[in-house]
Amino acid sequence: MTDAIIREDELQILINSLDEVHITYPLYPGDILIARPEGIGFRIELPASRETFQNWLSGYGPIAGELPAYNDLQECMFASGIARYVNQTAFEAMLQSYGQLKKAVFFGMDTNLFYHGFASNNPEINPSSYLIVDTVRDEITYAINRKYPAKMIAELTAQAPAHREFIGELENKRMKRSRKAAYLALKEYRTIRDRATEIASPGTHTHLSEENDRNIVRALRKFEEERYALPVLLTADIYMADLCMAEGVEYFYFDRPYVLEATTCTAPAFRRLLFNLAAVFGFVQCNGAAIFGEYGGKGNDLDELKVRFEDETAYHEFVRELEICRQLQRLGIPR
Repeated sequence: MTDAIIREDELQILINSLDEVHITYPLYPGDILIARPEGIGFRIELPASRETFQNWLSGYGPIAGELPAYNDLQECMFASGIARYVNQTAFEAMLQSYGQLKKAVFFGMDTNLFYHGFASNNPEINPSSYLIVDTVRDEITYAINRKYPAKMIAELTAQAPAHREFIGELENKRMKRSRKAAYLALKEYRTIRDRATEIASPGTHTHLSEENDRNIVRALRKFEEERYALPVLLTADIYMADLCMAEGVEYFYFDRPYVLEATTCTAPAFRRLLFNLAAVFGFVQCNGAAIFGEYGGKGNDLDELKVRFEDETAYHEFVRELEICRQLQRLGIPR
């Protein structure tokens, strides 16, 4: 087997070589996602339901929490800009109504929406209109630095000995919660932090989510009291919506779909989805290639992946195309 280290945009070379893309997780027996070219984008089918994931996980006992769940797939779909909230149209209408107000409108996002890539996927909102409560930043950074100890890797390997070559790559690398925080939430935070307004929480940060939620809501209320402006909390957490009602803070609650439907997406969105799945799941199988988001020897560059080919001919063809693209990039010629 042969490996290549690539960046996210270079995944397109792999995708272009496939007539039909099948994405699986090596420890599970069936397809998670199937993508077929359609027009200038892709048609995505999702054969693995919520119940399918539950059945897969049921065989792994105490380590199941470290394996991919349906909600992880859903978050990757949101972060890639493919999944939509059930009431997205209602939000777009409300956004237009806010534009008629005389006072400035600011949007505070709860932590969930950073994981969903909300700001990146809603470019109609100017990044300068976002408020970031420092509690949200702290929740993201607190979740990042959890790594697998050797003992847990041994437990994972004992449950799936046929896949030790995959699991072994995770030793001393980020655990699932930390992968999600680093690859989804932190990357999203970095895209807007220089243009958004960061505001302080009225209370100290704790590791109790309920108390942190209260601090986020109260920070927005304090902002409204001090400024001639309307802060609106954007949340996908019904508990946060209840807190806003109790504290008299304007909010919009995003309703996530219980079931992800087959859909279409652009080529860049599908490439981002493939990257997110490899990063959040730790590794995925894409037809005859394994894609690792976390692997031994990886540094701090969150954009890097490792691709491992089972077929040496496919590897050499990929590397040849990769080098051509990199040479064109060095020349400044668009791909």
